[in-house]
Amino acid sequence: MGREAYRSLYGDLTKLKDDTLLKDPAAGTADDDELFQLLLAMSDWTDHHCNRHFYPLTRTIRLDGSGSSRLMLPDLVSLDHVKEDTAGDGSFGETWAATDYLLEPYNAAPEQHWGLPHTAVRARSGGTKSGFSAGEQRFELSGVWGYRQFREHSGAALNGAVGSSDIRTLTVTAGAQFHVGQTVMVGREQMLVTAITDDVLSVSRGLNGTARASHADRAVVYILRWPASVERATLIQAARIWTRAADFEPFYVDSELDTDVRLLLEPYRKLAGG
Repeated sequence: MGREAYRSLYGDLTKLKDDTLLKDPAAGTADDDELFQLLLAMSDWTDHHCNRHFYPLTRTIRLDGSGSSRLMLPDLVSLDHVKEDTAGDGSFGETWAATDYLLEPYNAAPEQHWGLPHTAVRARSGGTKSGFSAGEQRFELSGVWGYRQFREHSGAALNGAVGSSDIRTLTVTAGAQFHVGQTVMVGREQMLVTAITDDVLSVSRGLNGTARASHADRAVVYILRWPASVERATLIQAARIWTRAADFEPFYVDSELDTDVRLLLEPYRKLAGG
């Protein structure tokens, strides 16, 4: 079983196996591939439980027009463009100017460690648009979607330029700053760390909808960070499943969600359809 993933993991193998945090679910490295996949699955579970995702996903979506001055959105970090299909032919030929809309809440700041996502876009009263005209799939919005995109300086940089076609590895100035399972960011490109040998990171490039790009020597490598409660809850779930099921021994099944996990995630749960 490999370590490929289509999205970020909430946590890394070092934290999952740290006995000061979660009572070491697995010693050594023999089970690291399985633990990696389990942490991936539990990250997916966390998103489904909370009805939102916490990693930043670059993509384009289509929404029905609201017939009002405000259009409600999934969790949004930043918006690249708003396009409108005024002819009803799926062409989205009219692009709104950045001065035609505002993101709400105004002070959400989803790129800060304390920030919240934007949840609506509003036609500006001083712009050229009166509102979001009603209609099926009337608007196309491209941007970065998710709860937050907080990136932290890793303390390392690229040690050598990287081309857009270089697929598997990055050489960095300080490999000890990273752990398997982390999502790193260089420029706008996200990458998942799948293995580390000294100062060489094996990575899955173009993660979470970002494009592979060329990066200059000494470009800063950032690490994406998740809300602490979300990461901790995901690690607890992964550790519980691993430790109680490894030998198929009898165990008690809780009738409800683990209390610690429930308390950690409750503030982040979004009502379905909300």
